[in-house]
Amino acid sequence: MKIIMPVADLESGKDKIAQSFHNANYACIYNTVEHTYEWFPSTEISKSVGNLSLELKRKGIFIVISGQMSLMALGLFTESGITVLKSQGNSITENIKLYHADQLKPISAKLAAQCNASCASCSSTTCI
Repeated sequence: MKIIMPVADLESGKDKIAQSFHNANYACIYNTVEHTYEWFPSTEISKSVGNLSLELKRKGIFIVISGQMSLMALGLFTESGITVLKSQGNSITENIKLYHADQLKPISAKLAAQCNASCASCSSTTCI
């Protein structure tokens, strides 16, 4: 299984989780089986138009670790079976250790339920 995390900058912050994917130029994928890390531009997460959560699952990514998540994205991820966990601090390696120790908490699905059918109602709202 793989975990994806937003990364703002590879030069000065390769080990730093960005607050959210909205302001991330890169992403880091951690492979829980091989214990390896891979960084790439966030534009390469999904090159096709369509459901991002399905694209992540096709790549074996079932967990997202992020500081924030829009309500709309959180709802789409959770409906698709992708777990969204709240990062603690901004260190990628520390958050992976916390993940393995089962110490990261999910970003509340109750907040996603506040997002109604209108996507415009949650375009700028984030879960903290």
